Amino acid sequence: MYKNYIFDLYGTLIDIHTDEYSKNFYKKYAKWLRRQGYSFEWKLFHRLYTSTERQYRENALNESGYEKPEICIDDVFKAVFETKGYRVSEEEIVRLCENFRSISLIYMSLFPDTTACLEGLKKAGKKIFLLSNAQRSFTWMELEQTGLVPYFDGILISSDEGCMKPDPAFYDICCERYGLDKSQSIMIGNELNSDMAGAKAAGIDGFYINRLPVFHKEEMPAYQYVSENGSLLEVLTQTGVIPL
Repeated sequence: MYKNYIFDLYGTLIDIHTDEYSKNFYKKYAKWLRRQGYSFEWKLFHRLYTSTERQYRENALNESGYEKPEICIDDVFKAVFETKGYRVSEEEIVRLCENFRSISLIYMSLFPDTTACLEGLKKAGKKIFLLSNAQRSFTWMELEQTGLVPYFDGILISSDEGCMKPDPAFYDICCERYGLDKSQSIMIGNELNSDMAGAKAAGIDGFYINRLPVFHKEEMPAYQYVSENGSLLEVLTQTGVIPL
């Protein structure tokens, strides 16, 4: 039935937990920055980073024209460091962002059935795409570390596109860029709003992966399929890739 399988990333394919908000995290990052030659007291970095990010998001909301605009976090880091008088290259900004993410990381791993699901789709000749609300400078290294990159026929990251789920425009960009027929495409994700409602608004079927401890059946779900126990292997069986 479906030729194109569009996946969410975090909470669907990758199980991850980060801490980007605590005082302890900002202390660790400021300490790392000082070892790199950047003089930041953690409270100052926290204040500059959070206020700058908030301002960039407010500006995007007012100026982008998208329903759900996205920013590029690299721009936020550049502005923060320039505020302190540091002129840093694009390559250095990426390094600063990557280490911000690495220091915040508590754990990350593929869900146990991620690889089997993707390999099953590939074996059946299906096209696989990634549609992720994420920052490239945070996410690309994690895609490489988990070995996911080769599975995808196309990767869209919201920070590259200027919009994010559930904005139908993000789904439209994916379909237009790769020539996907929406009637032959399905979105797989663990978020009812950004993944399922977003896909429905864009005219794409949805497969909800319930990662919650319990499943609450909705009277009028935005999705066509559901794995109540959060199994990605049901994507293969319920959509007819392999027989029940």
